[in-house]
Amino acid sequence: MLRLFCILLAFLGSGTIASVQAADHLVRLGVLAHRGKDEALKSWGPTAQYLSQQIPGYQFVIVPLSNDDIGPAVEYNELEFVLTNPGSYAELEYGFGITRIATLKSKSPLGAYSVIGAVIFTRADRKDIRTLSDLRGKRFMAVHENAFGGWWLAWHEMKRQGIDPYQEFSRLSFSGFPQDNIVYAVRDGKVDAGTVRTDLLESMALGHKIQLKDFRVLNAQHADNFPYLLSTPLYPDWAFATLRHTPDELAQQVAIALLKMQPGHPAAQAGDYVEWTVPLDYHSVQQLMLELRVGHYLNYGTLSFVDLLKQYRIGIAAVLLAMILLAAAYLYTLHLNRRLSHTMKHLEEEITQRQRIEKDLRRARDDLECRVADRTAELARINEELESRVAHRTAQLLSAMQRLDAEMKIKHEQSDTSPPA
Repeated sequence: MLRLFCILLAFLGSGTIASVQAADHLVRLGVLAHRGKDEALKSWGPTAQYLSQQIPGYQFVIVPLSNDDIGPAVEYNELEFVLTNPGSYAELEYGFGITRIATLKSKSPLGAYSVIGAVIFTRADRKDIRTLSDLRGKRFMAVHENAFGGWWLAWHEMKRQGIDPYQEFSRLSFSGFPQDNIVYAVRDGKVDAGTVRTDLLESMALGHKIQLKDFRVLNAQHADNFPYLLSTPLYPDWAFATLRHTPDELAQQVAIALLKMQPGHPAAQAGDYVEWTVPLDYHSVQQLMLELRVGHYLNYGTLSFVDLLKQYRIGIAAVLLAMILLAAAYLYTLHLNRRLSHTMKHLEEEITQRQRIEKDLRRARDDLECRVADRTAELARINEELESRVAHRTAQLLSAMQRLDAEMKIKHEQSDTSPPA
């Protein structure tokens, strides 16, 4: 946010547009500044002024952004609208849900067109380069590795024909803007071939910078009602888009204002375009980026951990919750099993101890029974012996008593028969 605030201060302080009225709502239009911030302010400032005049109560300001800045600015709602190239628009549409409301009709030497393509070319006197296949082992130049019209279109066409420029070219270089440098590098033999946006060769020829006859177009294509040298299919031009948080009513007013801008308007002249048209379908741009695995499709099919979390966060949360519940259930079950195991072990010890006691009791009982039996037998023997002794003693006493009785009887008889004295 601080970065955007500084940009706005610098822009508003430059005097490029009228000062913002206190009662006006500030509307920030982010523009991809592929030729630098100063050029972006110069080219698109009049368009912002035009929108401010057409829509009372709103003051539009241009916020120049680089490729690195435009994504975060959209993500954190630092803009209300954005104007960018097809590749950048497709990426922002996919990542942050921006919506196109108009497509640019660029000015060219032979008319106004809302589509763009690329031309792949070499010097006309290069007899060894007549097709794209002949570029294997050659030196090739494009404007930027992330440029849609200045590299991706040509790369996509090469890939369709089975050519991998990153592996099969002897040198792949990127010159940066302006693209005129690529044309001069091919002309001067610094590289063997190059690619630029369509209409550039014709514009340079009309400006007497080059002669078209000095160049040969590779993989030449023809499109109805499109007069420029071409090597690739055509794709929609720059998109004017609205962000999710931008009010629908404001977006509608901006779309109407853009579509009713007349050709030749000072804002169009400053931006080097003719007019605006209804938004075109950018599905072909998405498809190209998918096939090249660039932009938001860079890791398509091999999601990073962060992307995986973003895309499947609900499912992952559900799985994690289920795993946590299962882990909790497992730990609880493990705890119960441990308690049960401890209880079973304790019971087994008690059973073992009880069995040992019962065994000792049985052994004691058996020993007691044996001792009782032996004692009983001993007592029986003693009793028999006593009874025998008693019987024998009784017999002796009876015999003695009989003898005594007999003796007494004899004495008595003797006393009766003895004479008195």
